[in-house]
Amino acid sequence: MTRREKFMIYMIPLLLIILISKSLFFDEIKVTGDALKFKNFVEKEVQINEEYNSIFQKIGISQYRVVSIKKIKDTGKSIVDEKRNIEISGEYQGKVRGYLFNLFPYKEFRIKSNWTK
Repeated sequence: MTRREKFMIYMIPLLLIILISKSLFFDEIKVTGDALKFKNFVEKEVQINEEYNSIFQKIGISQYRVVSIKKIKDTGKSIVDEKRNIEISGEYQGKVRGYLFNLFPYKEFRIKSNWTK
């Protein structure tokens, strides 16, 4: 076995440990205020909507997490809960990432709020 091959064998577990610790400790976003309301909306939307539920989600080996929220527009309003009539100011976009076994990222998509002027 060459020196380069040995180096690669040692690097693979190290990189896996870094990926797992990033997934467990650093990926999920911590927010307050309107962004928190939007995060709750996104989490509920992902659970309800069949478009986002893959076979992994149905058998319970995957989980979705909101990893970033960005405010796109400051004007207008967005309705995040029609039943309880909860509105937030502006338009938001959230990035959601799917994880297999809560450790390995496998899917990523974005969800926008229902913005009106």
